[in-house]
Amino acid sequence: IRLGNLMNSEMIGTPSTMPWAFVFTNIDNVPRHPAQLYEAIYCGLIFWLMFYLWHRKRLEWGHGVLFGIMISTLFSFRFIDEFFKENQEAFENNMVLNMGQILSIPFILLGLLIIAARFNKPIHR
Repeated sequence: IRLGNLMNSEMIGTPSTMPWAFVFTNIDNVPRHPAQLYEAIYCGLIFWLMFYLWHRKRLEWGHGVLFGIMISTLFSFRFIDEFFKENQEAFENNMVLNMGQILSIPFILLGLLIIAARFNKPIHR
């Protein structure tokens, strides 16, 4: 999906001087962060991390921990990635955090809560 966003010049990044910046010629001629690629890369890394943890820890950790790690990690990266994107709606221009960041916070907290609840659960023998 994010590669499609990149090819269609959707969800463009903020202006950048980095050597890997993209110029979206149908938008403007300003080099910009390829935020779509950042998101594709971190989602791929999260997939491999979760696959590794599922393979190694699922039986030891039990139910819920992997889900908590996945959503807290995914939305933490999304929160950071939003700093590299242009605001999608005009009302976000005067906000400290954009809507993507605000909507990510509850999921980060939920993931951490799930992890904490699972690891603080007494072990029944």
